[in-house]
Amino acid sequence: MTPTLLIVEDDSALARLAARVAEETGFDVVVRHDGAAARSALEVDAPDALLTDLCLPGCDGLDLLKASKALDPQRPVLLMTGYATPMNAIEAFRLGVSDILLKPFDLDTARAALVRLKTAFDQKARLLQLTEQIARSQGAACLSVKSPAMQGALAISTQVAASPLPVLLEGETGVGKGVLARHIHALSPRANGPFFTLHCGALPQTLLESELFGFEKGAFSGATARKPGLLELAAGGTLFLDEINSTSLDAQTRLLQFIQDKQVFRIGGAKPVKVDVRLILATNESLKDAVREGRFREDLYYRIAVFPITVPPLRERREDLGDLAVFLLAKHAADMGRTAKPLTPEALGLLSAHTWPGNVRELENALQRALVLAQGACIAAADLPPELRDRSDRPACPWGENATLAEVEATWIGRVLARCDGNRTQAAKILGIDPSTLWRKLK
Repeated sequence: MTPTLLIVEDDSALARLAARVAEETGFDVVVRHDGAAARSALEVDAPDALLTDLCLPGCDGLDLLKASKALDPQRPVLLMTGYATPMNAIEAFRLGVSDILLKPFDLDTARAALVRLKTAFDQKARLLQLTEQIARSQGAACLSVKSPAMQGALAISTQVAASPLPVLLEGETGVGKGVLARHIHALSPRANGPFFTLHCGALPQTLLESELFGFEKGAFSGATARKPGLLELAAGGTLFLDEINSTSLDAQTRLLQFIQDKQVFRIGGAKPVKVDVRLILATNESLKDAVREGRFREDLYYRIAVFPITVPPLRERREDLGDLAVFLLAKHAADMGRTAKPLTPEALGLLSAHTWPGNVRELENALQRALVLAQGACIAAADLPPELRDRSDRPACPWGENATLAEVEATWIGRVLARCDGNRTQAAKILGIDPSTLWRKLK
């Protein structure tokens, strides 16, 4: 559904220009030219967002903002003004203004602000869509990525999904190898079959072998009945072996024998059991290094590395962070029986600035915490873990209370440029403006 934007501006030409930019951005537009008509439109039309001038006939823009917030506290508001001062800017942001657009009207700046606003609405719609999708089927493959590295990994995963051959997923701990394994299973002809996961690094090696291959009654002390292993239980489906690099050489030998013969010998058993199961394996270190060091069998490595897929760490695919956060919020909101909530721009900014040493698992934990703590309709920066909000290396605010908006803008542009090592194209993308606009501001 297309969001509606109410534009309140007494200058007809400027109102038409703002309406055109908003429509190009993807909004349905309602235009009013005075405060009384705007108040009526807020009550009758109930627009999704408001763009208003600060000085209006019959009404002050801040008063209209208060009226809008009284009717709908979650309605985003953008403010246009040619008379901005630090004091009224602070008051506007205190009342919940999303952006301030300065007159004379800069098309690039206005378009960037409206794009940010439309992105927030798209995120909310995507959140609702994912919540419904997850509610219908927890096993659905809901992966959407933008980073070239992750797109490559997904493309290979899609190609190999139909094959019965083993797949090896390589990447740091917490990057989402288990999610990708489920994605491959969901796209395979075995999608309706079982999917089991065994974390090889979490079990003692003796217990690992009994879990994987099963055992016969009397095979060892305490084996009071026959127990099939996960290789048997996953027959007709997929078995995901995480941290395969942590297995013993004895377990590797037995696994190699199974891959070659497709037969399981239970511990203490004399007869093989024929099993049809697809193996997906994962490692959090280089198996080639493990082979060189004698910790991993070379023949097993070449058996399982038919389709090696590298899953990049989260810090190398920041383009995916927003969509990934939306997906995780929808998933865990459904798990908790809570309403899925979108992130505020400030909260999303904190997520984007973090280095994520714990990768997707760390992001998942942060968002689960935020879902529990969030009291409003959105997840705010204050709902995120302290380590994201209170970084000791974050510089102090570099401007004083009497700073002009131009000084604030100049300082922020300088900081973003420094973070991008002077790359103006990248800086303009982060700032949400056209590179030509950045060039003019720098000049």
